[in-house]
Amino acid sequence: MKQKLKKITCLAAAAALAFSLAACGGGTKIKSDLSMSPAVENYLEKVDQEYAYGIAETLAYDEKYLSNESGWRTAGSDAEHAAADYLAGEMEALGLEDVEKVPVTVDKWEFKGASLTIDGTDVRIEPGSYATNGTDKDGITAEIVDVGTGTAADYEGKDVKGKIALAGVDQWNVAWIDQYMNEAALHGAAAIVTYDAGGYGAYSDDVINVQDVCAKDVMPCVCISKNQYKEIAKAIKAGNSTACLKVDSVMEPEKGTSYNVVGKIKGKSSDQQILVSGHYDVYWNGFQDDSCAIGLVLAMAKAMKDSGYTPENDILFIAHGSEEWGATGSQFDWTTGAWEMINTAHPEWAGKTLALLNFELPALYDNAKQMQIQCEPEFASLTKEFVETSGLAADPVNDVYPDGIDSTSIDTFCLEDGVSYRGAGVPHFINVPGFDSGEDEPNWNQQRYHTVADDKDTYNADVMVSNLNIFGALAIYLDQTPALELDFTATCDDIDEALNEDLAKAAGADIDSYKNASAQLRTASEALNEKIDDINTRYEKAAADGASPEELDAIRAEGTALNKTTLKTYKEVQDNLIGIILTSDLVVKHMAYQNNIELISAINDALKKGELSNEDEESGALDLAWQINGGAEFGYYSFSPETNEASLDTLLEDRNKGNVFWGTGKGSQLADTYKATTSLLEKAAAAEAGKKVSYDDEIAIYAKAIKQQQKGLAKTMKAETKAMNDLAEKMQ
Repeated sequence: MKQKLKKITCLAAAAALAFSLAACGGGTKIKSDLSMSPAVENYLEKVDQEYAYGIAETLAYDEKYLSNESGWRTAGSDAEHAAADYLAGEMEALGLEDVEKVPVTVDKWEFKGASLTIDGTDVRIEPGSYATNGTDKDGITAEIVDVGTGTAADYEGKDVKGKIALAGVDQWNVAWIDQYMNEAALHGAAAIVTYDAGGYGAYSDDVINVQDVCAKDVMPCVCISKNQYKEIAKAIKAGNSTACLKVDSVMEPEKGTSYNVVGKIKGKSSDQQILVSGHYDVYWNGFQDDSCAIGLVLAMAKAMKDSGYTPENDILFIAHGSEEWGATGSQFDWTTGAWEMINTAHPEWAGKTLALLNFELPALYDNAKQMQIQCEPEFASLTKEFVETSGLAADPVNDVYPDGIDSTSIDTFCLEDGVSYRGAGVPHFINVPGFDSGEDEPNWNQQRYHTVADDKDTYNADVMVSNLNIFGALAIYLDQTPALELDFTATCDDIDEALNEDLAKAAGADIDSYKNASAQLRTASEALNEKIDDINTRYEKAAADGASPEELDAIRAEGTALNKTTLKTYKEVQDNLIGIILTSDLVVKHMAYQNNIELISAINDALKKGELSNEDEESGALDLAWQINGGAEFGYYSFSPETNEASLDTLLEDRNKGNVFWGTGKGSQLADTYKATTSLLEKAAAAEAGKKVSYDDEIAIYAKAIKQQQKGLAKTMKAETKAMNDLAEKMQ
């Protein structure tokens, strides 16, 4: 995506990458003519990564803030409440003002432990738990039945009614835990024990991996390691198949209270604010994810306080609860604490928050040569300017990133608290966690994510310092710059790139009106950019010329007034132009329909050639069909119709009203292709057996789905056109 770089003449002195953001006490001098440079220098002098590490270590390992010996601090649990008290006390000790624990309602989940024993053996296992209810104190005593990979076919000829199912799952390549649990429930199992047969938990055969359950509570669902599975399989083979599963886990919908802990450095004005955040709920010990982020948040606050920084705007430091999980029966079950914060507790923040700086795993290193920043497209030009032109960002400490900072930012995604704020109208930044482990190796997510191996061994002090330095400097830059640099020409770039004229024309969409509206929005956005540039340039020039405080305040007031328009525009962009595909991709809304039309058309082309699966594994009908509706049909290949319907019940807003959180108003009408796809799967088996098959019925179903999606495409593009016209008019 191309981004326009706005040039502010007063920033020209920042030639190249001129300085190193050093750790505390380094006598840092930055080469910048900006008025905020002394404040940044003073902040950098006070950065203390050892303090950040100490906070992370306490949260991850102090038993007072964990639910059991293995860790765990889940939504609304006693451990989460105790940690909230600790964090509130720490904020007060730092001298933050207006410290409070903001209560928000979540579905409570408290896991205190579990045990699995096999009669007649020495097998004694302590499983982890998914977000489901547990057992009574006596547990479930029943036969444990190995159901292979836990798909529908694996249950054929096996009786699991009232028994404990044992399944090897692959949540990376096959399905999320919901599918496995719902399939077991469909066949009458009383509980399911899972282990990673692939995908996650690749660190070793001894680690246990757990994920969020985006489903309704139907049975106790726990996880064990691959080696523990081998113990059980050996016992079953020897004739010892009676197991006792006890799970001390309570899940109570809408009965939990989570606390978002907030402290503030008050600005000269409280009309605007900046938020700095991470989440403190964890699976296992959760050292990187996300205890280190809370360490960073508090260390940034400490450095600002210790340096005597007085911001222009309030800067709020937030430890969010219930990020990992907080809602049952929803595909949007994470970032619940943050969603409730911005939508229920403080909806007024959407009109006054200049930016959220959120952090995930900020001390994790993957041997990257450059540091990179994630942000919304509208912040991409600001990021480029901050890195290349401002003089406030350069080579981070100790050559941990030998090529400095990449000025080309990455778009944000849906798997962190920022998605809740973004949808509510708050633009945000996030660090880029070091997930990649190199070619031909499972990445950090597959190895250590949500396992006990998320531990102190992965801590990189230099990465922590780099994030503290860069994002602290960025926070000061945002605070001191009068007019918020949100660039809506980036929105226009996305809108233009999202248009497939041929598909839109075939759907009957008014392409000319759409393109004209985009052009009008671009013109209005360029005019807004000029206003932003003018205010910020005049401010820096006035500061350099020694203007009086009153003169500077007057220019700042212009910026504050303009920011109201800018932030309102940003919220309307999110409300009217941004949608989601499944639960992972944020896109221009009509792209969900457009992608389906393109995909289903390719499927029908393949069927007309009689191609179900090709050697390239990319062009046959069944090579493509699983991708329909953003991949929602992938489960059709492996699970029962009822199991797939259960998943859709938690995904679609019209089936799950009030329980899709940050997905509200973002989804699309899914293509109705279920019968065709499942029929193709049956015919693939028949064709393989040498039987003659015809695909005429499937082609007809897919053709009907294309027409359905074309209606959605035309309707959505019409709404987008109106939204663009309205925005352009309001921005003038």
